[in-house]
Amino acid sequence: MSMKTTVVTAAHGVETAVEAICKGVLLLTGFSLLGVLVINVFVRYVVEGSVGALSELPSLLFPWFVMGGVVLAAVRGSHVAMQLTLHSLPPDGRRWLATFIHALSAVVFLMLAWYSVENTLIAHDEQSTILHVPGSVGYSALLLAFLLIGVSSLTALLRFGVGREEVLVDLAADNGGIV
Repeated sequence: MSMKTTVVTAAHGVETAVEAICKGVLLLTGFSLLGVLVINVFVRYVVEGSVGALSELPSLLFPWFVMGGVVLAAVRGSHVAMQLTLHSLPPDGRRWLATFIHALSAVVFLMLAWYSVENTLIAHDEQSTILHVPGSVGYSALLLAFLLIGVSSLTALLRFGVGREEVLVDLAADNGGIV
C-alpha cells in the first residue's frame, strides 16, 4: 500500500471516528434535553412543584448538543461551504479551492482551540448556582468543537491535497453538499 493510500485511509478513519463521537453526543444530549423538558413539565403542571436543578441542566447540556451538530456538519462538508462556487469550477479548481478552504479552516479552528483552553481554565472557577458545576463544562464543549473541526479540516486537507480525491459537489444532498 502506498503512502498516499495509507494517508487517505487514515483520514477516512479519523473522520469516521469523529462522526461517531458527534452522533453519540447528539443522541445523548438530545434525549437528555428532552427528558429534562418532560420531567420539568410533569413536575410543574402535574405535581405543581419545581425542581431547581432542572433549570440548570439545559444550559449545561445545550453547548454539547450544539458542538455535536456543528462538528458533524463540518465532517460532512456542510459548513462554510462555497457550494455554488465549487460547483461552477472544473475538478482541479474544486480540489484547489477545497484544499485552500480546509487549510485555512484547520489553522483558524486549531488556533481557536488553543486560545479557548485559557478561557476554559478561567471559567473553571465559576460554578452554577444550584448544581455547583464548574463553568468550564460549557467551555469544554467549545474547545472540543474547535479541536474536532480543526482535525476534520486536516483530514479533508489530506484527502484532497495529498490523496488527490475528487471534490464532489451535490447541491441536492440531504447530508451535506461537499464530500
